[in-house]
Amino acid sequence: MEFFLFLLFLTFFVLFTAVLVYYVKILFFSAKTNYRREELTDIRGDVFRICLDVLESGGNLIYGIGAFFGSVLLVWLWSLLGSVLGEKGPGPFEHIFHMPIFFLALFFSFPFLKEAYRGEKYLALVKPALSGLALGNLSAGAVHYGLDRDLFFLFYLLLLLLQIPVLVFLWNREPILGMSFEENNSSYAYESEDDWGSPSGASSSVQDNVWEEEEEGPFTEETDDFGLGDDPFHDDFK
Repeated sequence: MEFFLFLLFLTFFVLFTAVLVYYVKILFFSAKTNYRREELTDIRGDVFRICLDVLESGGNLIYGIGAFFGSVLLVWLWSLLGSVLGEKGPGPFEHIFHMPIFFLALFFSFPFLKEAYRGEKYLALVKPALSGLALGNLSAGAVHYGLDRDLFFLFYLLLLLLQIPVLVFLWNREPILGMSFEENNSSYAYESEDDWGSPSGASSSVQDNVWEEEEEGPFTEETDDFGLGDDPFHDDFK
């Protein structure tokens, strides 16, 4: 039962974070000032691409999924130790084992890992791993807070405020505290120039206008030898 709720909360936080990432992107990280109604309401495809982009980090979907769900399960099993060692209700063990220890450790150690393993493709797995540690921690905390009230509300709120903003910057490929976790020119970017109203939109509109103009056919410049109403057949054939 608890694990089912954990998966349910995990799905919710993944979708919630993806929606938040999308709106932050178009409102703050994009230079666009005017938006179509579809850009603000019809976002299902964009949300799916954002989630897929996280798992596709490094270009290998299998490795990305493994890093994400491996991190999620690690945090879930780690949180269960608090319930085993502690008692029902808020206690020191519950709060210690729900602290984002793995998330913070990977986050602050990334500059050293990047320097030590420069050029290694496995560094791209930090993004799904960091996302799994954060979302797994929030999902596990939601289960324990909702079922047994094992956590104080302010403590859980602190977990939200600490990890969700980091994921928003991370999934948008924006630097966090001066650290860049992923190159902006990745070919797996979920956003395209047309999505955010870049100058390519103007070029596409010009192209549409060109297509709207009437095309000249292959016989446009041919002259009519007979003229309107003339009979092309001689009298001998009548």
